[in-house]
Amino acid sequence: MRRIPRVSDVIEIIAEKALLVGIGGVVLLILSGVLFYYGGQYGGTLPLAIVLLLVGLAMSGFASHHAWQIKKVQRFDVVCSYCQANNQLVDRPENDFTCVECNRLIPIKDNLPLPVQQVRCGYCNGINFYSEKTEILLCEECNHEIPIAVDDENRPKKKLAAAYAIVDDEMSYELLLVGKGNKTEDLIGALQHMLALNRNQVKQMLDELPCVLLTGINRRKAEMLQAQLSIHDGIAEMRVIADNQPSVR
Repeated sequence: MRRIPRVSDVIEIIAEKALLVGIGGVVLLILSGVLFYYGGQYGGTLPLAIVLLLVGLAMSGFASHHAWQIKKVQRFDVVCSYCQANNQLVDRPENDFTCVECNRLIPIKDNLPLPVQQVRCGYCNGINFYSEKTEILLCEECNHEIPIAVDDENRPKKKLAAAYAIVDDEMSYELLLVGKGNKTEDLIGALQHMLALNRNQVKQMLDELPCVLLTGINRRKAEMLQAQLSIHDGIAEMRVIADNQPSVR
């Protein structure tokens, strides 16, 4: 697909060309005036003065014509899906382009900007954005990948894995490990760091699944840890504690 230029870029090119040609035309007109003045005294320079005059007038006319073309540049307003800044292009956009204000890539579909949604990273709680065109989402703060769910045919769904959309509440939760994948050593290392346990204690926990990892934690922490475990093929579930005591921050 062709790249649609910005209005500002097109105007800059036209104005630069008009300015250069215009300055050249003015210089020739001045030279022709000087030659006309001295030609009346010394003679022999009138033909050259006439040539310079005609060329200078032509260049000045060319510059004026180009300057007038600036008003005729078409303008299509495209509002950035992220910062709502107005981006002016000379035609309807055909593919994604960078916003002039926030420098994010505006997703385009059918010549229109797609809406974006916000999500908080499960690792650092930073705000990120995604659209239906997003296939890989990296956190802008910590650079961790925020996985996107896929359908049965392994095609990206246009929604985030639920564990990464953090929603605050005042409930207390417990985090349970209910399954493990093939990355056993990675999972053991992650659990050692998370629970401050030694290797043998963690291996014993993995032999007795399901097991409670932490209890009395808030939703944000539970979702963050759940997301971290999923990277190492750990399958964790978070459950509301029955007595609903205030969570540990």
